[in-house]
Amino acid sequence: MLAGTHGMNLGGGWTTAGVIVTAFVAAWLISRASGIVAEFAVRRYERRQLGDETAPADTGVLVRLNRRETMISLVRTSIRYLAYGFAIAISIGQLLGWTKSTAIAGASLLVVLIGFAGQRFLTDLVAGLLMFFEGWFSVGDTIVIEPLDLSGVVEEVSLRSTTLRAVTGETIRVNNSQIFGARILPSGAREVEIELFVTDSDEARRLVEDVAQIVPAGPTRFVRRPVVVELEALDVQLTRMLISATVAHGREWLVNDFLPDILKERAPEGLIAHGPVVMFVDDRATRRFARSVPASSRQPR
Repeated sequence: MLAGTHGMNLGGGWTTAGVIVTAFVAAWLISRASGIVAEFAVRRYERRQLGDETAPADTGVLVRLNRRETMISLVRTSIRYLAYGFAIAISIGQLLGWTKSTAIAGASLLVVLIGFAGQRFLTDLVAGLLMFFEGWFSVGDTIVIEPLDLSGVVEEVSLRSTTLRAVTGETIRVNNSQIFGARILPSGAREVEIELFVTDSDEARRLVEDVAQIVPAGPTRFVRRPVVVELEALDVQLTRMLISATVAHGREWLVNDFLPDILKERAPEGLIAHGPVVMFVDDRATRRFARSVPASSRQPR
């Protein structure tokens, strides 16, 4: 009799363990499947909308693609949470039994756990929902998170956290409740203007062309090499020169320090009368500020 009872208990234990293992395996499979389906949907949409990868992509299409990737990221992570949540609920039910009393006890335990351990989690969820509906940023945007001063490209957005890829290759995961503000770079890179005053415009142009050939170029360095975009003769021996360049976000030191130093180092004595002065610019910001200034204030008197 005791042996039979022991066998029944052992059989029930194995059944419980089997159900728990099956629930977590199913949750893992659902999580993996949601990621695969999401990646397939993004790639298919990208091929249909963008076509040839070498062709210049339309800005509006890229914006729509980023929003779609953000939605897919949210759906994927939400499915992952739900799948594992159901697996945990089934496991608790199997361990405690599915009677009315154990259901009440399990619900009470769940409420206590949420009350003590889930406050931060719920805060992250609420913050993530608000940021998503207000459209703070999308997957693919280059942002700076305040007040943590963390920067990178948004790789994944979930209701609980945001994942960034830094220019150095590190993965940064931030709880949504810690994001008090976000600065977004519209193009993902920094447009720069370098202004300097020279005594010989031809010699200065050759200097810029020589320096442009030796600066480090690439997606994480000088995205666009320095080039002279404007020359203004102020006097017989004084010319204002404007140089334009683009650097990856996080590599501003290349134009703040490296480029001015190398220009002054390689310039013949007496060529640079003043500068270089580095200014970060944005075309949309310039146009909006221009509209905000009254026309009468822009006219020379």
